[in-house]
Amino acid sequence: MLIRFWVENYRGFRDRVELDLSDKKNYRYGNDCVRGDFLDKIIILGDNGAGKTDFGYAITDIVGTVTGMEKDIGQDDPLCFVNGDGESDHATFHYDFVHRGSWVTYEYSKDLPDHIVSERFLIGRTVVYDYRTDDPANGTYALGNVGAAGLDVSSSDGTVALLKRIMKETYQDKGSFIRMVYEFASSTLYYRAMWKKDEHIGITDNDDDLEKYVIERGLVSDLQGFLEDIADLKLDLVVSDGHLAVHTRKKDLPFMSAVSRGTAILCRLYLWMKRSVGRDALMFFDDFDDMFHYRPAEKAIRSIITGSERQCIFVTHNTGLVSNDFLRPDCCFILSDRKLRSLASLTDKDIRKGHNLEKMLREGEFSTVPEETVKDKEGTGEPQ
Repeated sequence: MLIRFWVENYRGFRDRVELDLSDKKNYRYGNDCVRGDFLDKIIILGDNGAGKTDFGYAITDIVGTVTGMEKDIGQDDPLCFVNGDGESDHATFHYDFVHRGSWVTYEYSKDLPDHIVSERFLIGRTVVYDYRTDDPANGTYALGNVGAAGLDVSSSDGTVALLKRIMKETYQDKGSFIRMVYEFASSTLYYRAMWKKDEHIGITDNDDDLEKYVIERGLVSDLQGFLEDIADLKLDLVVSDGHLAVHTRKKDLPFMSAVSRGTAILCRLYLWMKRSVGRDALMFFDDFDDMFHYRPAEKAIRSIITGSERQCIFVTHNTGLVSNDFLRPDCCFILSDRKLRSLASLTDKDIRKGHNLEKMLREGEFSTVPEETVKDKEGTGEPQ
């Protein structure tokens, strides 16, 4: 799983912004939000313009870089890719994973959305490769450690990641470190719900054809149950002339024309959750509840937290989701001043399960404590 990510000199981030998923405190509640020693389900809040979407683009940049899967949103603009105020001419993306008990690092820099300047891969402290594409012959290589000793690296020109070449041109068994990172990239998803069309990076290059997906897989009743559970909607869904429809006493209504915008977006959230089943990677939901009433928003995030095995990041403006009922202070982050800080790191107060996190947030509890006074603080949580 991903345990740390940082990006530097990318879009709105001139300086490094880091998400440390190993900064788990000792709270004795909210266990569905953690996996072992690491944070598994988190939410990010921040003002408009704080950089939440840029961070989503950044953490899922690995999808296009490693797999070549097409991207359909704004980070493809070469003029906006590298920060305009930074001193470097490239952006750097750094991923740390834990796999089979080992720390694995994958890092690369790019000066354009589709051009790699440098790339490196480490297993623990062992460098598997570390090179620049303008002089690949003088890089450091120990490719035999990943079963790729004979691979010709002289043609590494930055158009194809070396990690992808190793994956495609050599045999990598199911437990290999190269395959782990490649499959993470292949299974990671950035998702933002829009009214007429979703925006996404990853899982598929295709559009989100909800009706076709649900009908072909026999999920009509399952979708109906999902809408009733999450939004208390009691719809009689049927297939009519090859399309999804709402059955009424007098006629069948075209589903996507009959339902509200919020319901349509909730259905597409359902679609992406179904598409992600069996993919153990990362899902980044950008403003996932933008058109939801607060009750469906809470039910949806509860359902994902308890029912999904994937790491999930939820971006929201809904402070009502900042709750100890299904989250915990070390899993709630604020992005401000181009820094990501958890609520647990922004207070010296011993937060217990009975505390109202939203009230504390609105009253400014998490905006006044200097970072250096609490950086080593351990949350103690609810006493046993």
